[in-house]
Amino acid sequence: MSTQDPSAHNLAGQCGLALLYHGTFASPPALLGQALHNVAPETLFRQLEALSHSYRFVSVDEYCQASSLTGLATVTADDGYQCVPEEALRVFEALQIPLAIFLNGSFMEGKLFWRDQVRVIMERGRVAAFERRFGEAFERDPGQSFYRYTKDPRNSSIRVRQMLDAFLEEEAPIDGCTEFYTQKTQKLIAHPLVSYGSHSMHHYVLSSLSEDEQWREIDENLRFLKTLDAVQQSSVFSIPFGGDRDYNDATVRLAAEAGHSAMLLSRGVVQGGIVHRDGRLPMVDRVMPRDVKVADLLLDLQTRFNASGH
Repeated sequence: MSTQDPSAHNLAGQCGLALLYHGTFASPPALLGQALHNVAPETLFRQLEALSHSYRFVSVDEYCQASSLTGLATVTADDGYQCVPEEALRVFEALQIPLAIFLNGSFMEGKLFWRDQVRVIMERGRVAAFERRFGEAFERDPGQSFYRYTKDPRNSSIRVRQMLDAFLEEEAPIDGCTEFYTQKTQKLIAHPLVSYGSHSMHHYVLSSLSEDEQWREIDENLRFLKTLDAVQQSSVFSIPFGGDRDYNDATVRLAAEAGHSAMLLSRGVVQGGIVHRDGRLPMVDRVMPRDVKVADLLLDLQTRFNASGH
């Protein structure tokens, strides 16, 4: 039987934890490459079990509205990879921990995630070919990688997606990628521990878009999610990419106007005991655990907490 870890107990006495996962494949698909953020179910179980002895896990909506975060934790999974309900749900059931899954409507309609297009080009060794054709169309810093500059907010994500589509039209077909997403034709899991929230329609870098384009991304995905029956829904909005440069004032205002109750960031920051607000909505930072041992995770969390100035 696991016991309370002193490091986790110490951390829980200082702060809350909002955890962000993406892939939870036991064996990550080679097609998606090494750039996929993946934590195997066995590792996920060990991490959450260790934290559960010191933290009280709550839903993401409760977490975002809490007056004090100290001792609270919540778990989120972005992008809607099907491995989360298929391979990781048993972890949440075993530990009785709530999970919020943040979906992009376009993936559920069977469209290939444009970041997975980037990963496929990298895995196939076709970056140089892409850059010969489209490289001059991008703003980028010296030495900035293909993976990074294709999501740089100086480059419109809509335009980036168009260039990726055009390049891949002349490449060998990409088979099998969309089978990794939760499809609209599949039955979403109606489960007392699971809720679903919005992550925008296409997972574009919202700050790279015009205000009208941002509104469509936010509003259309929220409307799409409201068509999903018999599942619990979260009113929290998960900002795609979630960094400081990935959203702007218009993003926050439009999310509030659409009816969202809070926004999730992904800056790798462990917040203190209080939820910060930007004036309109609570803004909650999340940390993305790696596929590492519990001791390494706790060390990383404590280091991030200390680095945030607490």
